[in-house]
Amino acid sequence: MRRMNGPKAVAVCAGLLLPLPLLLLWALLHPEVFAEAPPGGRISPMLTHEQRMRLVTYGQYCGPEAACEPPLGCLFDARYPRSTCTDSQCLTNEQCREGEVCQSLATQGNGPQVRVCVPIGPRKEGEGCVELPRNKENACEAGLLCGGRDHGWCARPCRLDGPRNCPENFFCADTLPHPLCLPTCERRQCPAGQHCISLGEGASVCARIHGPNCLQTPCPDGRECDVAREPPHPGEVWMECVEKCGEGLSPCSDGKVCDGWHCLPACAPHGPPDACGEGYHCSRSREDGPFSCQPRYWDWTMGI
Repeated sequence: MRRMNGPKAVAVCAGLLLPLPLLLLWALLHPEVFAEAPPGGRISPMLTHEQRMRLVTYGQYCGPEAACEPPLGCLFDARYPRSTCTDSQCLTNEQCREGEVCQSLATQGNGPQVRVCVPIGPRKEGEGCVELPRNKENACEAGLLCGGRDHGWCARPCRLDGPRNCPENFFCADTLPHPLCLPTCERRQCPAGQHCISLGEGASVCARIHGPNCLQTPCPDGRECDVAREPPHPGEVWMECVEKCGEGLSPCSDGKVCDGWHCLPACAPHGPPDACGEGYHCSRSREDGPFSCQPRYWDWTMGI
């Protein structure tokens, strides 16, 4: 190997060292994108105000056709409600207000998890929940996470590759933000008046059905069977054979009115209190809208 003379060696060393300030500057402007989150998921970091302002998509609406730039995740926030590009808002519980805990929430697509301060509420294991509720009545009690792909479940974490530690009538599901113990009623008898209702991801609960049991009896005319259950009403589900309406669609059948793109039974606001049937009441979804028989839980959905 040839030995370089003094001036040439200095020139080579200078050429190697010159890029270092640029690398350091890049590192300052582009912080570590992800930290490892148990069990191995990516976590968006907490950025400074200056770092956030350098990102074009920060705070912008996002979705399947509007991606967030790293290290941001596209998070749906039910408090507003909308999906925006954001970083983590906390790293530890100490950074949250009293009555809140710092938890990791899944974001859309293959984005990183985002850590956010969420309220501690009364919802118990296996009950429904809202990840970022306006009202803490729809949040999980201490020690539980609100997770799931299709529905929000109050659940404890579990491991798919080891002891799963799920209680009786629960199973370890490969769900979001990571494996959780979801409820199942397939191997037990439901109380009188309730049915074992499948709610996706293998989860099922014993619940009282309001409306037609369209999971058992298919809807007519190829209509979609919609199954809804809401946190304030554990042990209850609402089923509907959806008849869509609105601009460009057929008018509702006799005795129904178009409300919220659905054809619902018409009713009179001062009629008998039980005219709409158990689990429903006569109301309207907007001030200038028609009165219709609406599920009881619609009263709280604007304040989730």
